[in-house]
Amino acid sequence: MFESELASNPVPHNQSNYNRYGVVYKSKREKAYITELEIRLRRQIHMNHEFERYGAQPIRVDYLFGFVPPKSWSKKKRLQALNCEIYPTSQQIGDWDNLCKSTQDRLNALIIEDDRYIVDGHGRKIYTEKPYLRIEIEEA
Repeated sequence: MFESELASNPVPHNQSNYNRYGVVYKSKREKAYITELEIRLRRQIHMNHEFERYGAQPIRVDYLFGFVPPKSWSKKKRLQALNCEIYPTSQQIGDWDNLCKSTQDRLNALIIEDDRYIVDGHGRKIYTEKPYLRIEIEEA
C-alpha cells in the first residue's frame, strides 16, 4: 500500500490536449503530479527494503484520491464535504478513470511491470483536508 499527502490535488490524464501536429501532450499540472508521485513512490520503495515489484501477473489496484474542498465554500459545506456528504464532481477535478490513468502511467515499470496486468480495481474521489493519494495493490 502506498499512502501520501500531495503538494496539490491529483491531476487527471487529459486526452484532449493536442499540439499543432495533432499529438496528445501532458499539461504542466499533469507533468508536475506525475513527477511528484514518482519522487514519493521512489522514496517509499527506498525506505521499504522488503518491497517487491509486481511482475507479469494479474493484479488488483484500488485508488483513493483526496481533494481539498474549494476555499470559497462555507464552513458548513466544507464540513459536509470532509464527512463524505458531498463528493468531488466538478469538471476541474476530472473523471475518476482519467485520474487512475495518470496514476497508472507512473506505476508502470516503477511498481508494476505494465498496467495491462491490472485486471481489477476501483477508483474513488473524496474531499480531504489536504491533497491525498492512496494506492493499494494486490495479486488477483
